[in-house]
Amino acid sequence: MNELANFWNIIVESNTFNFAVLLVIFAVLYKKMNVADGIEKIKQGIINSINSAKEEQKCAKNKLKDAKKSIENIDSDIAKQLEDAVQRGEGLASQILANTEEKVQLIEKNVKRVINAEEKTLSAKMTEKTLNASIELAKKHIISTLENNQDLHNKFIDESIENIDRM
Repeated sequence: MNELANFWNIIVESNTFNFAVLLVIFAVLYKKMNVADGIEKIKQGIINSINSAKEEQKCAKNKLKDAKKSIENIDSDIAKQLEDAVQRGEGLASQILANTEEKVQLIEKNVKRVINAEEKTLSAKMTEKTLNASIELAKKHIISTLENNQDLHNKFIDESIENIDRM
């Protein structure tokens, strides 16, 4: 018995026995806690995260590729748009200049017409004033002449009467 007790002491004190007991405890805990399912879930979560990261990486690469394509010809597009803008600006400037010149010519024509009309109006007024002044001067001269020469006065009266009779 002593040998059995001695053997038992050796086993209990040995690391192998302690390790075996620890394995048994872990096996029981493993079964009770269902660690395999937990590990499988964690493993599946990691796999899903990796797959999701790969998909996001593909999407990011596609977006980067599209972005590179879109800016590939940006310099020539900008230059073309600037050239088009310059041409449109020059076209508008020449059109505005032509319209302005046309309006200036029309204004000059209207001004000349107004000036000519005013000249004619002033000329007519001056002619009328000159004519009225001439008539008034002639009238005064005739009256003065008739007053100074009674024979002419009588002759004028006689001729006027004859002209009235003829009518």
